[in-house]
Amino acid sequence: MKKTDFAVQKFFLDFAQVLESLPDAVMVIGNDFTVRFVNNAITTLSGVSRQEAIGKKCYDVFPGELCRTPACPMNRIGKGVKKLRYETDKHCICGRSAPGTMTASAYYAPDGTMAGIIEIVSDTTPLFESRERFRKAMGSVIQAMSRTIEMRYPYTAGHQRRVTKLCRAIAKELGFSWERAQGLRMAAAIHDLGKILVPAAILNKAGEMTEHEMAIIRAHPQTAYDILKDIDFPWPLAQTVYQHHERMDGSGYPQGLKGDEILFEARILAVADVVDAITSSRPYRPAVGLKEALEELKSQRGKQLDPVVVDACVRVLSMGKVKLGLEKQNPGKPETNRI
Repeated sequence: MKKTDFAVQKFFLDFAQVLESLPDAVMVIGNDFTVRFVNNAITTLSGVSRQEAIGKKCYDVFPGELCRTPACPMNRIGKGVKKLRYETDKHCICGRSAPGTMTASAYYAPDGTMAGIIEIVSDTTPLFESRERFRKAMGSVIQAMSRTIEMRYPYTAGHQRRVTKLCRAIAKELGFSWERAQGLRMAAAIHDLGKILVPAAILNKAGEMTEHEMAIIRAHPQTAYDILKDIDFPWPLAQTVYQHHERMDGSGYPQGLKGDEILFEARILAVADVVDAITSSRPYRPAVGLKEALEELKSQRGKQLDPVVVDACVRVLSMGKVKLGLEKQNPGKPETNRI
């Protein structure tokens, strides 16, 4: 045995009891990627026993996306990165994965050379499960809100569901992360929440609106914002709903925002809302076909509507990636000022 290896082994024997007492999972990996030490918490977290791990290559025992890549902690620390900390889903040969927070740093031989790395994984499974329960409960509340709105406004029954479906498809087309797409989906599901305070006689009116009636309808984003603003969502739901009638050229409402002043999620919601409003029947006009809806989108591309979002929406609809459940089509001119 080399003198350096003997010294390293003695070091871990001396501190084994200390490492065993830690609640976090500890793994020591040599420069050759061999697992040199694991504490009992590793088994609790991963299901891999000490006998199964020690002496094996770490990428065989704990395979993951970073293994054998330049982004592997061993490779990054070997090139000068002092310490790494990131969220991980630690996969094991037993097929189990454990969500956790990973910290990796170098350890050194007595002569000062790097001997390998120490990885410490803090198990976040309870936190993860708690967050998932919260997410499901929040989703149920959002759905209840959505159903309440649609029951009160029968002419747009299904409107929020269709807008949500289209928003989700556009988000996927634009490469949104799952988490960010979830936030957009939640906002889309209740984007017309503010209409709950608009009198049903106005919402269901078939004739021309008066200025006063239009003012009442256009107050619904503000109403929704006032309801949602004090709820601590993990996404900007209140602002997204508040801004979904804003337009890129400043012609929207209620704040008259322009361009990048408008949240990107709100710009996506605006496009999806316009598409469904055009392709669905309303009390004041019949449904218009998908062809006309696409023409309307293209005519407002870069004017009222975000060009990147319009292009993504056109691709999604043209390729049939989402079905809108179009009603029987009737000829007519699209109207987007009463959506």
